[in-house]
Amino acid sequence: MDFDKFFGEVPDFRLNRRKKHRLVDILAISVCAVVCGANDFEEIATYGRQKIGFLGSFLALPNGIPSHDTFNRVFRFLDKERFSESLHRWSKQILSCLEKELTHISVDGKVLCGTAKAGHKKSGICLVSAWVAEHRLVLGQAKVDSKSNEKTAIPELLGSLDLSDSLVSIDAIACRQKNADLIVNKGGNYLLALKGNNKQIHEQVRERMQRICSQLPCSEHIDFGSGRIETRTCHVENNLALYDGLAGWSHLKSIVMVESKREIDGKITTESRFYLSSLALGPKEFNSLVRRHWSIENCLHWQLDVTFAEDRQRTRSARQRKYQK
Repeated sequence: MDFDKFFGEVPDFRLNRRKKHRLVDILAISVCAVVCGANDFEEIATYGRQKIGFLGSFLALPNGIPSHDTFNRVFRFLDKERFSESLHRWSKQILSCLEKELTHISVDGKVLCGTAKAGHKKSGICLVSAWVAEHRLVLGQAKVDSKSNEKTAIPELLGSLDLSDSLVSIDAIACRQKNADLIVNKGGNYLLALKGNNKQIHEQVRERMQRICSQLPCSEHIDFGSGRIETRTCHVENNLALYDGLAGWSHLKSIVMVESKREIDGKITTESRFYLSSLALGPKEFNSLVRRHWSIENCLHWQLDVTFAEDRQRTRSARQRKYQK
């Protein structure tokens, strides 16, 4: 990997006469340290000192490893958007080296609970992530504005990604026609959860699908784990002419219903979930894709909380001011 290529376009805000370490070296050490489990700037600096021989094989390191205070100051005033763009380019190159037929990108938001103000549960920072399930790779993130919600952040994140030959799955908050059009226009396909926030469409789809599900092709899958037995039965409807509420969805090809039956300690609960997709696949394939979407919870959000202790992080950035040192 050529770190100068990926991080070279990130602007350096520091004064030339005060620089002791290259910005590329600082960013490269930080990325390597976090991948290896570092959770704060002290651990990043410790990683650098312990691995200086390895890092020196591909980084200049003119004055050795920066201190943890240097890492802190750099990331405090770093151009976050340009740094994010560099990580997007890195992820794109990694994907280009991997064999794939249809990249499955799961999009979901997560609140950093530790950043919330006392007595204000909804004041924590919320990040929306794009997660590639097959390769356990985050393609990009977008911060939700404090006066907004995920509805505005998701289109911004999708607009920054290369969606060619991909399937984008998102929860019900993004089940909107303009998001579907955005994904298709960028060369991708979508699988969007349909819930009560789209009341008219949801009611029409639910009533008809539950009435005709016995006539539709279906596929059943049984999971055992975590003290429960879950049976998921998937039905797919491709005849969309009778769904008036979906008339404007020009790329829509399938309506999916997944009936979930869970048995925990002898107690059985049932739930029906609905999805809209631009793909024309069978129930077995959709059953697998719906389940795979939630790897963003099990493999990304869980790791961030348990391995990286993200929900316990309470770091807040101070008011931005011109960096003088």
